[in-house]
Amino acid sequence: MTFLRQIMSELTSKLDSTLSPKQIQAIDGMSDQVRFDHLVKSMQQQKHVWTLANETGCLLIDTGEEKCLLLFSHQQLASEWAGQDHNTFTPLKIELPVFIEKWLPGMANDGFFLACQPNLEGEAFVEAPEDFGVNFR
Repeated sequence: MTFLRQIMSELTSKLDSTLSPKQIQAIDGMSDQVRFDHLVKSMQQQKHVWTLANETGCLLIDTGEEKCLLLFSHQQLASEWAGQDHNTFTPLKIELPVFIEKWLPGMANDGFFLACQPNLEGEAFVEAPEDFGVNFR
């Protein structure tokens, strides 16, 4: 078993539990596509996703081309990301049915995109909400 498969296997078995620093570092070091695949798989299994919010709303990142809502598979990953430059934001858990039925159509209508499981450098697979929703049909 390759190192990446081993880490993915460990992460899948611990989807709703606490991540070790080694696991956080492993996820952060994955390619954008692998982090995206991990996010989708975890959402399918956990039936929820995490983003960042404060009292005024959700954190949207402007890439220069799109405004993106950040999505994370684990609360800890969202917290780590917020701790860098956005410490007024905290993780917000969104149940999958609500995300699919309300958030995705609303974001598509507003012209927003999704930054899927960004690493600590801010790199992420960016996808339109309607395209992302195909993973859950």
